[in-house]
Amino acid sequence: MAVNGLGNSKITSMNASRNLWQASRMKSKAMQSLSSGLRINTGKDDPAGLMISELLRSQLSGLGRALRNTQETNNVMSIAEGGLSSVSSMLTKMKDLAIHSLNTGVTSKSQVNANQMELNSALSTIQRVVGTTNYAGNNLLDGSRDFDFDTVDTDGILDASASRITNVTGTSSGDVPISFAGGADAQAERAYVEADFGASSLDATQEFTVTGMDGSRTYSFAAGTSIEDMAEQINSNSGSTGVNAYAIRDDGTGATSLRLASTEYGSSAAVRVDQIRGDGFAAQGASVSDRGQDATLNINGREVTTDGLTANVAGDVNARLSFTEDSTTATTIAQTGYDQDNLTDAAANREASLTNVRGGMQLQLGEGAGGQNRETVGLGNFSPNRLGQVEYNGETYSLNDLYGGGAASLQNNPELALRIIDQAISDVSSGRANIGAYQANTLDTNANNLMVAIENTTATESGISDADMAEMMTNYVKNQILENASLRALQTTQMNAANVLQLLGVPGR
Repeated sequence: MAVNGLGNSKITSMNASRNLWQASRMKSKAMQSLSSGLRINTGKDDPAGLMISELLRSQLSGLGRALRNTQETNNVMSIAEGGLSSVSSMLTKMKDLAIHSLNTGVTSKSQVNANQMELNSALSTIQRVVGTTNYAGNNLLDGSRDFDFDTVDTDGILDASASRITNVTGTSSGDVPISFAGGADAQAERAYVEADFGASSLDATQEFTVTGMDGSRTYSFAAGTSIEDMAEQINSNSGSTGVNAYAIRDDGTGATSLRLASTEYGSSAAVRVDQIRGDGFAAQGASVSDRGQDATLNINGREVTTDGLTANVAGDVNARLSFTEDSTTATTIAQTGYDQDNLTDAAANREASLTNVRGGMQLQLGEGAGGQNRETVGLGNFSPNRLGQVEYNGETYSLNDLYGGGAASLQNNPELALRIIDQAISDVSSGRANIGAYQANTLDTNANNLMVAIENTTATESGISDADMAEMMTNYVKNQILENASLRALQTTQMNAANVLQLLGVPGR
């Protein structure tokens, strides 16, 4: 009996000791979770949960950095847009000066010279703004942050100098193949109307109003006026109407027809003639009109309709491509020959491509290494030698030609100066619109998506690794009670063992 009593006491003591160790361990674990706030403090707490939690934490770090990248990029874009806003203000002032100088009936030479001095100052300001708009030492507007590319264009359909890539998504090579199927249905056309007078001069008075994209003008031509003189007078006002006039020959006997064509190509171009007297273009009191046509091409595997001679390309590469028009051999995408006896259709198949795209600002807008997390964006070149480029008498002019003594100065050619300024305003407005669109459609959207991803990923990681404080407190209290109970049980077994020894006559220690 005594031996069995001692054995039972020993087993009971071992059991109590084990329960004490277990309760102490669980109490310590609960205390660690309460103090750290984490359910998983070491790998042994939850090996699988630890692995998932660490992956999510790594992802959260990347998402946070991508969000900061996006916000920083937004700030850089705002700096560039602010610089262009200043340039736009200067151009508006320059337009005012050019219009004043064109008022030759009352504007004196000294006033024009004063206007030119002020215009020179505005040009210098534009150059300074472009040269000093930078971020972290990198200029944003002088073209150093723009794309550059090569072209393969044997058929001469691209106007590479007027084409621009705005951004490239991911790791795309940026190559852009272009093909034009040819034919009257696919070519770009101007709007035009034509009158055949049957002779090289009028046999009766003709009075009509010509309306184009830029305005209207009424003309009255007396009997005997030559077709060439009619075309010359209408062309003197083409800047205010958007309509050019061409004297069309008839079998080499002299011009007998008058063709009125819009200055621009595309479906937005229009020409209308309201016949007031005579019946050259239409019956007296009637009218005739026409609209242009946009071209259809395949660009980067997609069918694209141009806006006149310009195509906006979207996809892995976002670009604005310009196409040539001035070829009588139909190596363009446009109907030509408006100034000749016969119009020439762009009937042949033509191909071109952009290659070796390089430059721009590389932006890491996502948390991963994949191409969809990265974009490259160009800001364009807004230097005066590139702004406002227009063709005039076979030459290309820009804002730099508006300086005093230049071909387009207010003293030499205020009409050309106004055309250049208007084009420059369009260039800057387009640049600001591109920046604004990128901020609104890409950066703001990306920032919002990243914040949602951070919120949801944080919630997921928290659900895996964070401690339930109520549960941990309950576990702590429970295990503290178990620890105390185990200590009491251990003390009791030790007392029982002592009592057995006394019964056996073994003196206590």
